[in-house]
Amino acid sequence: MAWTGDKSNPVPNIGNVKGDLSQEIAQQSSNLSEKKTDVNRAYQKRRDTDNQKDNTVSILDIDTAIMKQLEKFQMTVTDEGNQIKVPFYFASPEKWKSIQRDGVIRDYNGKMILPAVVIERTSSEKDEQMMMFNRYLNYPVMRQHSEKNRYTKFSILIGQNAPVNEVYDIIMPKHMVFTYHFILWTEYIEQMNSLVEKFSFNTDDYWGDLRGLRFRTKIQSISHAVELQVDTDRLVKSEFDLVVNGYILPDVMDKVAGKQMTAEKFFTPKKLIMGQETVMTEFNPVAPLPENAEKWRNQNYPNLQKDVPIIPPPTVQGNPLNTSGSILQ
Repeated sequence: MAWTGDKSNPVPNIGNVKGDLSQEIAQQSSNLSEKKTDVNRAYQKRRDTDNQKDNTVSILDIDTAIMKQLEKFQMTVTDEGNQIKVPFYFASPEKWKSIQRDGVIRDYNGKMILPAVVIERTSSEKDEQMMMFNRYLNYPVMRQHSEKNRYTKFSILIGQNAPVNEVYDIIMPKHMVFTYHFILWTEYIEQMNSLVEKFSFNTDDYWGDLRGLRFRTKIQSISHAVELQVDTDRLVKSEFDLVVNGYILPDVMDKVAGKQMTAEKFFTPKKLIMGQETVMTEFNPVAPLPENAEKWRNQNYPNLQKDVPIIPPPTVQGNPLNTSGSILQ
């Protein structure tokens, strides 16, 4: 049955009523319906008061690790007895397009830069050898010190308490395979040989910062070419692809229930250990009670110890009586 009430009221049949007010009410109703009502405040922890950095790994971190490793190599070539440092360039898309068109890299004045190494990230794909069947799997990491275990007078009074531990649940990262294309230019073949030897010997290893992120790298093959351009000198060129096995971990992930931080913080329950002192006695509940155990508790013998026997009352010696009650002579 259709609604036959006041048609100017925008609340019933809100989807069929037009107007700014109806659209505003519909939006508010949608926001309320999508609001999570099963939020447990016990799991809501403040992160603006601690100095613990979230563990995140981005594609920029992988690029930075590769560039830092190239800086550690300190590659140089010899030209007429002088040592020339080989510069490295992470080419932007515009720069890479001009390099592909001209075949060389030039500075802002148009002069060709020799020697030089140019890098470009060409592709990224999922690592099939490191498959994660449960993307919600996480692992806990415990912090050694917590501000919740501060020195207090109450801790001295009690003496024993179980400390609180800060635990961080971190989502397992997504493993990826990144491909970087390298182009090397030198003037002479001897200079190119030294660069190729340096790259070939230092691959199949982890590149990056010693105290930071490191990723496994490998080189499949290296192509060599000698180019002769018009009105220019001879140019020695080599190209190869560097395959990097890395992983990414953002700071927020989208789940069915909503957004969730990839690094969550929680505390272990704190408890106080309240003990009491006990004194050992000779009481044995299995041993049988003494014969006068019940008698010494009697009010007639308030000061009698349990191990002291009760003395029977004294008897008076007299003359025996006969059957008639008279004393026998």
